[in-house]
Amino acid sequence: MSGPDTPTPAKPRGLRIALIASLMVNLLLIGILAGGVMRFAGREPPVPGQPDYRSLWRALPDRAQEDLRAQSRDRGFPGDREGRPSHEDRRARMEAVNARIVALLRAEPFDEAAFTEALTGDREALARRLDGARTAFAERVAGLTPAERQAMAAQLETDWADRLPRR
Repeated sequence: MSGPDTPTPAKPRGLRIALIASLMVNLLLIGILAGGVMRFAGREPPVPGQPDYRSLWRALPDRAQEDLRAQSRDRGFPGDREGRPSHEDRRARMEAVNARIVALLRAEPFDEAAFTEALTGDREALARRLDGARTAFAERVAGLTPAERQAMAAQLETDWADRLPRR
């Protein structure tokens, strides 16, 4: 017999918590996916007037990508003096630069010229590495068959037509 004064049975508390947690996880995943789509949907080259290397890379045949990865990892690019530094060396260099920047930010009086120099980093080494990477990339493309280059061009046209704004 149930009447107006009969209490309704309480729902298990664990079930409510599980449902709320499930809803939160679903909303988080939807947010991550939507953010990724929005981030990459209209991507233009990072620097106006420069080639879109990300698209060029994706359009390369898999074997050429693998060759370039191996060269970067194992031998370095043309112009690298000592080849690619180890992970530990790169990390140590990064930590040293970061420590210098923090010290300069804390220094009184603030030395703007030293701070600017610290932000510049080793531009010559970076320029050599980028030049070597461009050379290695061009060498790989030159080694492609005409059909592979045509496929690469078609892929780039499709990618760029979808992402660049219409005039």
